[in-house]
Amino acid sequence: MDPITTIIFDIGNVLMRFTWKAYADGLFGEETAERITRAIWRRGWWNELDRGVLSVEEIIKGAQSEAPELASEIRTAFERSGEACSRHDYAIPWIESFKSRGYRMLYLSNYSEYLMNKRPDVLDFLPHLEGGVFSCRVKLVKPNPAIYQKICDEYGLNKHECLFIDDNRVNIALARSFGLGAIRFENYETTAPQIEEFLSERSGK
Repeated sequence: MDPITTIIFDIGNVLMRFTWKAYADGLFGEETAERITRAIWRRGWWNELDRGVLSVEEIIKGAQSEAPELASEIRTAFERSGEACSRHDYAIPWIESFKSRGYRMLYLSNYSEYLMNKRPDVLDFLPHLEGGVFSCRVKLVKPNPAIYQKICDEYGLNKHECLFIDDNRVNIALARSFGLGAIRFENYETTAPQIEEFLSERSGK
């Protein structure tokens, strides 16, 4: 098998926290939060935020149409969504540990300009990566195979030399089908040793 030369990180719930449920429960109470979450996520309105084609106002109104009686709460959920984000202290040292061993470090993330602008502080690891692809800037979202092809084309990657790390099972399955090495992220303590084992098997580093 080809050696791994490039590690590609997802961002949300890998390099930073996006704890939507706790955030929504804290704002609205569990029952109302569940209804709001269904309205925002059920028909893919949050995915549309990540895709970056529709305006934020169009997306909020779309989500509100799913539960008109919660229109005000849904708008609040979007407007305060930065509160669902927080940083992981391990992110920068982890990235730098791979770079010090010669791996190229990139990101591939479903992420919106809206959320970036809400909480730029939680993305303080970005300067330590060598580039990457945000869904909102290429108008594609995972698990569409086209977004995996996009990062390969943009950075001249051999997909068989890449390891992709993501917390979403579907994204991992599609990445593997595309030809990337892929490991599902559960938490740092569990997944970091799995990555090291994979890298050792594939590249001997």
